[in-house]
Amino acid sequence: MTLQNRFQRLYAGLVYDAIQFDLKLARPFVVHHSVRAAWPIGQHVVCGPAFTCRGEPVRDPEHVRDLTRIEMFRAFTPGCVQVIDTGGDDRVAHFGDISGRLAREHGAVGAVIDGFTRDVRLLERDGFPVFCRGVQPVDAFGRWQIVETQRRVHLTGSEGRVEVAPGDWLFADADGVLLMPQAQLEEICRFAEARAVQEDEVRRRVAGGDPEQLYHELGRW
Repeated sequence: MTLQNRFQRLYAGLVYDAIQFDLKLARPFVVHHSVRAAWPIGQHVVCGPAFTCRGEPVRDPEHVRDLTRIEMFRAFTPGCVQVIDTGGDDRVAHFGDISGRLAREHGAVGAVIDGFTRDVRLLERDGFPVFCRGVQPVDAFGRWQIVETQRRVHLTGSEGRVEVAPGDWLFADADGVLLMPQAQLEEICRFAEARAVQEDEVRRRVAGGDPEQLYHELGRW
Protein backbone atom coordinates (compact mmCIF):
# COMPACT_ATOMS: atom_id res chain seq x y z
CA MET A 1 0.00 0.00 0.00
CA THR A 2 1.39 3.41 -0.94
CA LEU A 3 1.87 6.20 1.56
CA GLN A 4 -0.89 8.14 -0.18
CA ASN A 5 -3.29 5.19 0.21
CA ARG A 6 -2.40 4.87 3.89
CA PHE A 7 -3.13 8.54 4.55
CA GLN A 8 -6.44 8.29 2.72
CA ARG A 9 -7.61 5.78 5.35
CA LEU A 10 -7.11 8.41 8.08
CA TYR A 11 -8.84 11.66 9.03
CA ALA A 12 -7.62 15.14 9.94
CA GLY A 13 -8.01 14.75 13.70
CA LEU A 14 -5.63 11.81 13.76
CA VAL A 15 -3.11 13.53 11.53
CA TYR A 16 -3.25 16.71 13.62
CA ASP A 17 -2.67 14.79 16.86
CA ALA A 18 0.23 12.90 15.31
CA ILE A 19 1.93 16.12 14.20
CA GLN A 20 1.14 18.13 17.33
CA PHE A 21 1.58 15.60 20.13
CA ASP A 22 3.86 12.89 18.70
CA LEU A 23 6.04 14.72 16.21
CA LYS A 24 5.82 18.04 18.12
CA LEU A 25 6.31 20.10 14.98
CA ALA A 26 7.53 23.54 15.99
CA ARG A 27 6.17 25.57 13.07
CA PRO A 28 2.62 26.40 11.93
CA PHE A 29 1.01 23.55 10.02
CA VAL A 30 -2.75 24.12 10.36
CA VAL A 31 -4.27 26.08 7.49
CA HIS A 32 -6.85 28.60 8.72
CA HIS A 33 -10.35 27.22 9.24
CA SER A 34 -11.73 29.63 6.65
CA VAL A 35 -10.04 27.46 4.00
CA ARG A 36 -12.47 24.58 3.74
CA ALA A 37 -14.20 22.35 1.23
CA ALA A 38 -16.14 24.34 -1.35
CA TRP A 39 -18.72 21.57 -1.69
CA PRO A 40 -19.79 18.76 0.71
CA ILE A 41 -17.06 16.17 0.24
CA GLY A 42 -18.29 13.65 2.82
CA GLN A 43 -15.69 10.97 3.47
CA HIS A 44 -13.36 12.12 0.71
CA VAL A 45 -9.71 12.73 1.63
CA VAL A 46 -7.32 14.81 -0.47
CA CYS A 47 -3.71 14.00 0.19
CA GLY A 48 -0.53 14.36 -1.84
CA PRO A 49 2.56 16.42 -2.63
CA ALA A 50 2.07 20.14 -3.12
CA PHE A 51 2.44 21.72 -6.51
CA THR A 52 2.80 25.31 -5.39
CA CYS A 53 1.60 28.41 -7.25
CA ARG A 54 1.86 32.07 -6.40
CA GLY A 55 -0.40 34.74 -7.85
CA GLU A 56 -0.64 38.51 -7.75
CA PRO A 57 -2.93 41.27 -9.04
CA VAL A 58 -2.64 42.41 -12.64
CA ARG A 59 -1.80 46.12 -12.61
CA ASP A 60 -2.09 46.66 -16.35
CA PRO A 61 -3.83 44.58 -19.07
CA GLU A 62 -0.50 44.51 -20.92
CA HIS A 63 0.94 42.50 -18.05
CA VAL A 64 -1.38 39.52 -18.53
CA ARG A 65 0.78 36.38 -18.84
CA ASP A 66 -1.67 33.49 -19.20
CA LEU A 67 1.06 31.24 -20.61
CA THR A 68 2.44 30.76 -17.09
CA ARG A 69 -0.81 29.04 -16.09
CA ILE A 70 -0.81 26.87 -19.20
CA GLU A 71 2.76 25.74 -18.56
CA MET A 72 1.79 25.05 -14.95
CA PHE A 73 -0.70 22.36 -15.91
CA ARG A 74 1.91 20.64 -18.07
CA ALA A 75 4.27 20.48 -15.10
CA PHE A 76 1.80 18.75 -12.74
CA THR A 77 2.76 15.30 -11.47
CA PRO A 78 0.40 12.38 -10.78
CA GLY A 79 -1.22 12.61 -7.35
CA CYS A 80 -0.24 16.24 -6.68
CA VAL A 81 -2.34 18.82 -4.86
CA GLN A 82 -2.41 22.26 -6.44
CA VAL A 83 -1.69 24.88 -3.76
CA ILE A 84 -2.38 28.53 -4.60
CA ASP A 85 -1.03 31.49 -2.63
CA THR A 86 -3.19 34.38 -3.88
CA GLY A 87 -1.16 37.07 -2.14
CA GLY A 88 -4.19 37.96 -0.05
CA ASP A 89 -6.35 38.90 -3.03
CA ASP A 90 -10.07 38.76 -2.29
CA ARG A 91 -11.54 40.41 -5.40
CA VAL A 92 -11.87 37.47 -7.78
CA ALA A 93 -12.38 33.74 -8.08
CA HIS A 94 -8.92 32.21 -8.40
CA PHE A 95 -10.23 28.85 -9.61
CA GLY A 96 -13.16 27.34 -11.50
CA ASP A 97 -14.43 24.15 -13.05
CA ILE A 98 -12.27 24.36 -16.20
CA SER A 99 -9.22 24.79 -13.98
CA GLY A 100 -10.38 21.75 -12.05
CA ARG A 101 -10.80 19.68 -15.18
CA LEU A 102 -7.37 20.66 -16.48
CA ALA A 103 -5.80 20.00 -13.10
CA ARG A 104 -7.31 16.50 -12.91
CA GLU A 105 -6.38 15.76 -16.52
CA HIS A 106 -2.76 16.51 -15.68
CA GLY A 107 -2.64 14.50 -12.45
CA ALA A 108 -3.89 16.69 -9.60
CA VAL A 109 -6.21 15.15 -7.00
CA GLY A 110 -7.46 18.43 -5.55
CA ALA A 111 -6.69 22.09 -4.93
CA VAL A 112 -6.04 24.17 -1.80
CA ILE A 113 -6.52 27.89 -2.39
CA ASP A 114 -5.93 30.74 0.04
CA GLY A 115 -8.62 32.55 -1.92
CA PHE A 116 -11.84 31.91 -3.80
CA THR A 117 -13.37 29.68 -6.41
CA ARG A 118 -16.44 29.73 -8.61
CA ASP A 119 -18.44 27.09 -10.53
CA VAL A 120 -19.03 25.13 -7.34
CA ARG A 121 -21.94 23.12 -8.75
CA LEU A 122 -19.78 22.02 -11.66
CA LEU A 123 -16.81 21.19 -9.44
CA GLU A 124 -19.13 19.07 -7.28
CA ARG A 125 -20.60 17.38 -10.36
CA ASP A 126 -17.08 16.57 -11.57
CA GLY A 127 -16.06 15.40 -8.09
CA PHE A 128 -12.98 17.63 -7.97
CA PRO A 129 -12.27 18.71 -4.36
CA VAL A 130 -11.40 22.35 -3.81
CA PHE A 131 -10.57 23.87 -0.44
CA CYS A 132 -10.83 27.66 -0.34
CA ARG A 133 -11.90 30.70 1.66
CA GLY A 134 -15.13 31.22 -0.20
CA VAL A 135 -17.04 31.46 -3.43
CA GLN A 136 -17.69 34.34 -5.81
CA PRO A 137 -18.40 34.55 -9.56
CA VAL A 138 -15.88 37.24 -10.55
CA ASP A 139 -13.49 36.09 -13.29
CA ALA A 140 -9.79 36.59 -12.54
CA PHE A 141 -8.76 37.35 -16.12
CA GLY A 142 -7.15 40.76 -16.36
CA ARG A 143 -7.35 41.24 -12.58
CA TRP A 144 -5.19 38.50 -11.04
CA GLN A 145 -2.91 35.80 -12.38
CA ILE A 146 -0.49 33.06 -11.40
CA VAL A 147 3.02 34.42 -11.84
CA GLU A 148 5.26 31.56 -10.68
CA THR A 149 5.15 27.93 -9.65
CA GLN A 150 7.12 25.44 -7.59
CA ARG A 151 8.45 28.01 -5.13
CA ARG A 152 7.86 28.29 -1.41
CA VAL A 153 4.45 29.85 -0.79
CA HIS A 154 2.41 30.81 2.26
CA LEU A 155 -1.15 30.09 3.31
CA THR A 156 -3.10 31.78 6.07
CA GLY A 157 -2.75 29.66 9.19
CA SER A 158 -4.51 29.25 12.51
CA GLU A 159 -1.29 30.01 14.40
CA GLY A 160 0.74 32.00 11.88
CA ARG A 161 1.48 31.71 8.19
CA VAL A 162 1.87 28.15 6.93
CA GLU A 163 4.89 27.84 4.65
CA VAL A 164 4.52 25.22 1.93
CA ALA A 165 7.51 24.03 -0.07
CA PRO A 166 7.16 22.05 -3.30
CA GLY A 167 6.95 18.40 -2.31
CA ASP A 168 5.53 19.00 1.17
CA TRP A 169 2.23 17.17 1.48
CA LEU A 170 -1.23 18.52 2.15
CA PHE A 171 -3.88 16.54 4.00
CA ALA A 172 -7.43 17.84 3.58
CA ASP A 173 -10.84 16.48 4.49
CA ALA A 174 -14.15 17.79 5.78
CA ASP A 175 -12.43 19.03 8.96
CA GLY A 176 -9.83 21.23 7.26
CA VAL A 177 -6.34 21.35 5.78
CA LEU A 178 -2.98 20.38 7.29
CA LEU A 179 0.61 20.70 6.08
CA MET A 180 2.84 17.62 6.40
CA PRO A 181 6.59 18.28 5.91
CA GLN A 182 8.05 16.04 3.24
CA ALA A 183 10.90 14.75 5.41
CA GLN A 184 8.56 13.50 8.15
CA LEU A 185 5.73 11.90 6.19
CA GLU A 186 6.44 8.33 7.22
CA GLU A 187 6.64 9.27 10.90
CA ILE A 188 3.39 11.22 10.74
CA CYS A 189 1.60 8.36 9.02
CA ARG A 190 2.91 5.78 11.48
CA PHE A 191 1.92 7.88 14.51
CA ALA A 192 -1.54 8.59 13.05
CA GLU A 193 -2.14 4.91 12.28
CA ALA A 194 -1.25 3.99 15.86
CA ARG A 195 -3.68 6.60 17.12
CA ALA A 196 -6.37 5.20 14.83
CA VAL A 197 -5.98 1.78 16.42
CA GLN A 198 -6.25 3.29 19.91
CA GLU A 199 -9.31 5.38 19.06
CA ASP A 200 -11.05 2.42 17.44
CA GLU A 201 -10.53 0.48 20.66
CA VAL A 202 -12.04 3.34 22.68
CA ARG A 203 -15.05 3.42 20.35
CA ARG A 204 -15.48 -0.32 20.71
CA ARG A 205 -15.51 -0.09 24.48
CA VAL A 206 -17.58 3.09 24.89
CA ALA A 207 -20.89 1.24 25.15
CA GLY A 208 -21.34 0.36 28.81
CA GLY A 209 -17.78 1.42 29.63
CA ASP A 210 -16.66 3.78 32.39
CA PRO A 211 -14.91 6.87 30.92
CA GLU A 212 -12.38 7.09 33.77
CA GLN A 213 -11.45 3.42 33.44
CA LEU A 214 -11.05 3.83 29.68
CA TYR A 215 -8.86 6.86 30.27
CA HIS A 216 -6.56 5.02 32.67
CA GLU A 217 -6.35 1.92 30.48
CA LEU A 218 -6.11 3.48 27.02
CA GLY A 219 -4.94 7.03 27.66
CA ARG A 220 -6.32 10.26 26.29
CA TRP A 221 -8.46 10.05 23.16
